[in-house]
Formats: sequence, C-alpha cells, structure tokens
Amino acid sequence: MRGRVLALVLALIFSSSTALAAPNPKAGAPCSKAGLIKTFKGKKFTCIKSGRKLIWNKGEKTSFGYFEPGGSYSAPTQSASPIPTMTQVPVPTPTATAAASPTPTPTPTPTKTLSVAERWNATGSSALTILEKSFPAKPSAFPKVEIIWRYSDAVNIKIREEIAKHYAQTAEFWSAYTKIEGQLQVIVGTLDDIEFVCKWRDFHLQMNHQGCVKSFRTEKDRLWDAHTTQQGGKATDFYFMTAPSTLTMIDFLPRVQHEFFHNVQHAQTNRYKSIFPCWVEEAGAEYFGALVASKGDSETFIKLRYFSVSSNVGKIRNSTSSKEFWREWLYSTDMTSVKPGSSDWGCAPVQMEGLYDYGMLATEYLNQELGIPGILALYRDAGTLGWDKAIEKAFSKPKATIYEDIATYMDKEYRITVAQTWARNKCVREGMGLQCASGL
Repeated sequence: MRGRVLALVLALIFSSSTALAAPNPKAGAPCSKAGLIKTFKGKKFTCIKSGRKLIWNKGEKTSFGYFEPGGSYSAPTQSASPIPTMTQVPVPTPTATAAASPTPTPTPTPTKTLSVAERWNATGSSALTILEKSFPAKPSAFPKVEIIWRYSDAVNIKIREEIAKHYAQTAEFWSAYTKIEGQLQVIVGTLDDIEFVCKWRDFHLQMNHQGCVKSFRTEKDRLWDAHTTQQGGKATDFYFMTAPSTLTMIDFLPRVQHEFFHNVQHAQTNRYKSIFPCWVEEAGAEYFGALVASKGDSETFIKLRYFSVSSNVGKIRNSTSSKEFWREWLYSTDMTSVKPGSSDWGCAPVQMEGLYDYGMLATEYLNQELGIPGILALYRDAGTLGWDKAIEKAFSKPKATIYEDIATYMDKEYRITVAQTWARNKCVREGMGLQCASGL
C-alpha cells in the first residue's frame, strides 16, 4: 500500500514539473495534443494538426494583458472600448443651513417738495432775487402820511376795514424811503356813489370839476374802479366798489398799493404825469403794487406777477417774444399820460398793449440795477432834467443802450414766466373777475 502511494506522489510531482517546464507556444512549433489552447504574450495559441504533425497556429490577440517575466504588466494590444475608470467622489457632509432672513424692503427716500421760491429760482429768473432786496422792510425814516377818510354810508364795513388795513401797511413800507407831503384823502364809495366821490375830491383838492360825474365809468357790469388825483400839493385816492368779494379778486389785490405808489411818484416830482413815460408811470405802480402787497412772500409775489405778465394781450398775442419786440414796445409806450392843452388820457392808445402788465418787467429791471432809492432818485432827476437825461444819468449810458438792456431783460423774463404754468393762481372765474377768496 505504501508503495502505491509513493508511486502516485512521484507521478504527480513529475507531471507538474513537466508542465512547468513545457516550452511556451510559438507559431509552427510542435505541440502535444490537438485542440490544446495556451495564452502567451497576449495571444491565444491553439494546437492544430498540420499534415501528420501537431503544431501551434499563429495565435490570436486577446483583450487581456499579461505579465512579463519579472512581474511587469503589458496592456493588451487589441483595440478595445476603454472601461471607464470610476473615481470615488467623497460625499460632502451636509451642514445645517440657517433659516434665510427675509431681505428688508428699503424705505424709499421721500421726494423733497420744493417751495415756490425754490422752483422759481431754478428757472433762472431774477424776480425773487430782486424782491429780496426790498424785504424785510426797512424801518421808517420819514413821518407816515396823514390820511383823511371819507366813506359813503352805503359802503360795506368789511370793505372799509380791509382798505384801511392795506393803507396802513403800504404807508409803513414807503415811510422808509420818502416823505409824502400834506394830507392824503381816501374816498370809498359804492359803484353808484360817483356824486359822493366827486363832491369830496373837489372839496379836498379845491377843484371845480363840472364834468366830474360824467368822467367816470358807469357800465353795469363793472366790478370796481380806482383812481388817484394830485393837485396843488395835495392828493386824493378814491375807490368804487359794492361787493366785499371784490377785495379778493386777483386784479384788485394790489390795487391800494398801486394807487399809493402814484403818491410816491408825486412826492418825487409833482410833474410826473407830464414827464414819465406811460410804462414808467403805470407799470411802475403795478410792479410796486404787487411787490408791497406781497409783504415779501415769494408765492404771493410770483402769482401776482405771473397773472400780469402772462396776460397775453396786445400785439404779443400774435408775436414771438424777442429783444427787438420789447424794444419797440418800450418806445411805443414812451409818451406821457398828461399832455399840454389836452384833457385826454395820453396813455389810452397803449392801454391795451399790456401797459400795466408787461411794463412790470421793465420796472423790475430798474429795481435790479438801481434799487428803490435809485429809482426814486431817477424820478427826482426827471423832474428837473427830463426823462431821457435823467435815465442816462442814472445808468451812465445812452438811452438807446439802456432800452436795449431793458428789452433783453424783458425777453428773458417773459419767456421764463409764461412757461411756468404751475405758478398760475388758484382763483376761480366769478362773473367778470377771478375770485381768489381761497387764496392765490
């Protein structure tokens, strides 16, 4: 039994060593058994019968690599679809995400509401800069004018009180600049009190005007009338109105200050009506009427000024504003209201050409260049030198050059003013007038 086992072991050892020692397959080399397959250097060899011999065929490439002797690895030479390499990507550890805080809605910055003065000054207009030169009002330097009041019994008490208040404020303003000699009589009657007014005007001025009653307007649709008369060093201002609502009509708002300014002009020279050009006499009173009535308030002044300057009357209605237009306008209004040997009002031919309205801009230019004291000095010089020489003295320029400068200013300010429709007053139409009871 031991002999058989030993023989079997020896046979196995021998066969293994033979297999291990068998030569590697090579094309055409003899092999031991048909059909035997061996893989060597990336080729699969098969033992085939060739004639009477068994030999290895040429071999076929395999898709697998192989180990060279010594342990190195050779990749397969056969073209094959590459096997994608799977790279292990580390899975990130999730972190707790804090609850998102809502993004606060930004609070809009409130838009600044510009004042009337800020809006107006932004236009490039000089109007408010010139206004500021006159306010705050200066303290009195001269005695206030003494006023004698004459009221018709039919006049509403509110009209009496309001007109008296306007005179007190206006007299206070002008007492800083000039003295008005003598007593000023102020007569207030209703629209039907023409005889009452004529009686007291003649009494105070020692007149005997036979045609007085017929010289005033009597049409039924009129709302108010206002005038001033100076004679013999005395003066009388007089008003016709019946309804208290007239006091808050926009064209009446600066009326007391307008009529009072004629007394300021008279105080500089009692010949002003026969010396001053119509635009100087009437537009000067209209400009300073609005200025004093505003009491320095920008909004009040701008709206009173806008109402006049944007009136769109006369030739400008069908014309384009230009320096040449306003230069011609100045010369066309360069006549006097009183002419020797005539009882007619000399300014009548140009009254509807915006005499009271556009001329405000011309006087505003004088105020810009000369100031109120300079304008009053110009008026005084006109009383002795005449208008042409007086204005040339004030500006040290020829009259033609001065009027050219005034026309340039008028063109600029007119264009600016009419474009600012936001400055239009809030008055409402009531009959023949614009009622401003709720404010400008």
